[in-house]
Amino acid sequence: MSGGRTGDRRAAGLVYPRFDAQAWRVWERNLVAWLKVYKTSVLMNFGEPLMNLLALGFGLGTYVTKLQNFSFAEFIAPGLLASTAMMGVSYDMAFSGYSKLTRGVYDSMVTGPLEVPSIAGGELLWEVTRSIIYGCTFLVVIAAMGLVRSPLALLIPALMVVLGMVFAPPALLVAAAAKLEDQLFYYFELVITPMFMFSGIFFPVERLPSAARAAVWFSPLYHAANIARALTLGEVGRSVWADLLWLVVATLILLPWPVRLLQRRLIG
Repeated sequence: MSGGRTGDRRAAGLVYPRFDAQAWRVWERNLVAWLKVYKTSVLMNFGEPLMNLLALGFGLGTYVTKLQNFSFAEFIAPGLLASTAMMGVSYDMAFSGYSKLTRGVYDSMVTGPLEVPSIAGGELLWEVTRSIIYGCTFLVVIAAMGLVRSPLALLIPALMVVLGMVFAPPALLVAAAAKLEDQLFYYFELVITPMFMFSGIFFPVERLPSAARAAVWFSPLYHAANIARALTLGEVGRSVWADLLWLVVATLILLPWPVRLLQRRLIG
């Protein structure tokens, strides 16, 4: 294995995660650990968006006129679905990744048969799994509430795969860069929370000033919310393909950076 590590160390440029057999071993380890605490995990990641939907969609929503021919609850439900994936993936990847780094879990992996790109690949595969679980659970709930108008919502699991891939890499990057656990909160306060508030989940971004709209356009949650809304409400136009293309390009840009930083932390 020393030759593999030397190759990683000497690699110039960007190295992408590998989704090979070694990566699936990491995924399996995470699954076994999650099954021991899945009840509390689901509650923590699913409870808050559901409360937001009930309080805002059916509470505040009674005082809000229809948005784009949809009720307020119908408008915010798809955005909350997308944000559920973002929150669940980001929190888990950042804090579990930091814990594994500081407790030597990743170190033990690289001293064994695993290489850094495969470790990163396994972590990303696991976060995609979490994204699918939480996103689809939320989809079932909003469908039961009568907030889904189109059978195109059956494509939501595919969207959850993309969201897992776009939100997990920056969270793992933050985990690898943090020197103290408290530093992780900067990412959530300065990046995740603003995305949640201003990505078109609770109101159309067209109502924002032009400079703010330009900034929002770079938010992956904005594009994710647009796609989720189009699928659940059956309003799929050309702009949805542009949103999907943006997410795919963003994913390809983000994927190699946590691998590079993990290599520096674990190998040198």
